Amino acid sequence: MTLRISLVFFVLYSAIYPVFSQESRFPGRMVLVKGGPFQMGCDDAGSIEEPLHKVKLDSFLIGKYEITQKEWMHVMGENPSVFIGENNPVGGVDWNLAVKYCNERSEKEGLKPCYSKEGDEVVCDFSADGYRLPTEAEWEFASIGGIESKGYIYSGSDNPFEVGWFEQNAFEEIKPVGLLKPNELGIYDMSGNVWEWCWEWFDGEYYKNSPGQNPRGPQKGTLRSYRGGGADGIKDWLRSAGRYGQIPSWNVFNMGVRVVRKYKGKVPQGMILVKGGEFAMGSLHGGNYEKPRHEVTVEDFYMGAYEVSQREWRAVMGSDQSLFPGALNPMDSVSWFDVVHYCNRRSERDGYTPCYTIDGEMVTCDFAANGYRLPTEAEWEYACRGGSQSSSYEYSGGAEPDEVGWHKGNAGTRSHVIGMRKANDLGIYDLSGNVWEWCWDWKDRHYYAYSPKDNPKGPDTGFRRVVRGGGWFNDSSLMRCGFRYALKPCQAYSSVGFRLARTAGRVHTD
Repeated sequence: MTLRISLVFFVLYSAIYPVFSQESRFPGRMVLVKGGPFQMGCDDAGSIEEPLHKVKLDSFLIGKYEITQKEWMHVMGENPSVFIGENNPVGGVDWNLAVKYCNERSEKEGLKPCYSKEGDEVVCDFSADGYRLPTEAEWEFASIGGIESKGYIYSGSDNPFEVGWFEQNAFEEIKPVGLLKPNELGIYDMSGNVWEWCWEWFDGEYYKNSPGQNPRGPQKGTLRSYRGGGADGIKDWLRSAGRYGQIPSWNVFNMGVRVVRKYKGKVPQGMILVKGGEFAMGSLHGGNYEKPRHEVTVEDFYMGAYEVSQREWRAVMGSDQSLFPGALNPMDSVSWFDVVHYCNRRSERDGYTPCYTIDGEMVTCDFAANGYRLPTEAEWEYACRGGSQSSSYEYSGGAEPDEVGWHKGNAGTRSHVIGMRKANDLGIYDLSGNVWEWCWDWKDRHYYAYSPKDNPKGPDTGFRRVVRGGGWFNDSSLMRCGFRYALKPCQAYSSVGFRLARTAGRVHTD
């Protein structure tokens, strides 16, 4: 029986191994985990996993596999493992040795190490581009599949035998990485095989006062956190929410490492990657312009985290005509034609292909170009609602208009500095209120009745261009995600500005 199982492992490994050598485009065989919010912990599994609480993380890179003995030996020269095999995960690693590996690998690859010592304490520079251990929040977010999560108990399945090595199938023996089913992000072995060290000091009460943005654990402690279960453990230890602590010198045979790195990909500065998806566009309760509510699918795109500021406008156009001067105030008093000229000039300045071809008042858009452009109405509403992270608020980021936007009731008859109100689920500000935002589409009050489902871009012709989001001059009801309005493209008002979009090509990790 043992021979048969070993032969199966060998055949599987032989089939999978060639794939490893084809992954050089990923730094260190790493996977991009796109940032976002998630519910961390578990409400029914014991106090150290309670309470269930919302956490939001920035994007990061995480190892597709646990660090193998081959990778470890290439950096450290010695192998502390018991179950020897170059594609087995390294074992017998204590926390301090894991930190040392991260720094030495960073230096070997010309990256800035994350770890340094202040007296007897190890400190982490999270802005460095080197390798480090994941935080507990990063580890759990990656384990559940990030924003692709299907809510499984274990990393990639509700069946532990599909995804993890533990006492009932591993028989206390470490297996080569990547033999079982990966999770939603294509990450292997986050449930079982070897335990994986995390950065934090361990505190069973930490979830009760954990910050909601990029939590990194207590400032001090006696135990370090570790996650994921091991080859000799029970299946309950493999749960994505499971958390444990041990002294930093703990180095049992199935204690290993998975590394992360800061994400420094090609998301344009000041923009948010909005992952495409399907959503219900329009409203059941708004005016006729918002009906019928209909299913729409949009592809990935970038959206400006903020409305274009006067400083950004002047850097491209040389001067501005805003009614409310301020470098970080949104640009206002611009017509639709002004804006498409700005998009093209900024694209040329930044070395991108302009999207717009302008012939007098005839403007066409090449959506395949990589330059700046206005969002389509569908892209705008999808981003406003929070994209795939939507919490279904009436306004962008909240149920209360004062919380998320500037309107007639709180603005004091003027626009305000961008980003002063609460962001939405994607980290985008002021989609509700401050200034109206031009969109690409011509306005047709009946368009929703015949709109295509995939990537709608509005009617071919018209007299007015769509504006969205409401402004400082208007009632808060106009800030709703579903509300539609339109202006002649030559019109410019002090309550109207814009936000940039770009078509998203493939996002590379390095």
